[in-house]
Amino acid sequence: IAGQSVVKLEGDSVTLDLGDNTGITRITWTFNMNKDIVTYYRSDGQMRIEDNYYKDKVLFNKANFSLLVKNLQKNDSGIYRAEGTGSQVLAEYNVSVLGVYFNVIKPVKAPVLTLVSKVSTSDSCNVTVNCTGGDQYLVSSCDNTTCSQDKNTPALTISIRDYIIFCNSSNPVSWKNRTMDIKPVCHSMCLKNENKWTATIAICVSLIIVLILVIMYFIVKKRKSGKTNTNKFFFRFVHLSI
Repeated sequence: IAGQSVVKLEGDSVTLDLGDNTGITRITWTFNMNKDIVTYYRSDGQMRIEDNYYKDKVLFNKANFSLLVKNLQKNDSGIYRAEGTGSQVLAEYNVSVLGVYFNVIKPVKAPVLTLVSKVSTSDSCNVTVNCTGGDQYLVSSCDNTTCSQDKNTPALTISIRDYIIFCNSSNPVSWKNRTMDIKPVCHSMCLKNENKWTATIAICVSLIIVLILVIMYFIVKKRKSGKTNTNKFFFRFVHLSI
């Protein structure tokens, strides 16, 4: 695992793994390539702490050859290297221990994600959300697949995947997120639109039926009126002839 970077806070511990230790007969963990921490000989199982500074600070695992460094301080930042026979580099870690400045930064709290507005059609759903974290906020417009942000706020980001909106809040020592599933929102809006169309169609059909009935009424009335006038004319004609 050569060249791996590790970042820790003061007071933390770190385990430096070796990986495959097959065939290794001797191993020495060193600090900054000029100070030996511990040496282990596989043949007789002997382990020797090379520097008194590490006497109560490190634990060496004889099974997997890993090294645990406890209670890290800023002066423990540096390169930790595992060397085999002939100074063969078996593993190397660049450990950075963050000091007081980072310790005073409190972990972020979970952001607040709220729905501002929503617009839905038969084939798309658009929502506007507000993500608030600490004293910062971010407004974003999201469709089914992407979110567009109104400004660049490094501590806050908004994204969407599978109809779930993610609001992420972070600082140098932690991050948290909040999610919102917009499927129910989009689904209910589509149902409302469908209901509106259904109601509109029902009203139109009802009006057409009423209009047809009115027209039929006047047609029937006119026909009856025409027959009555014809009968009156016939009887008047017969009476005159007699």
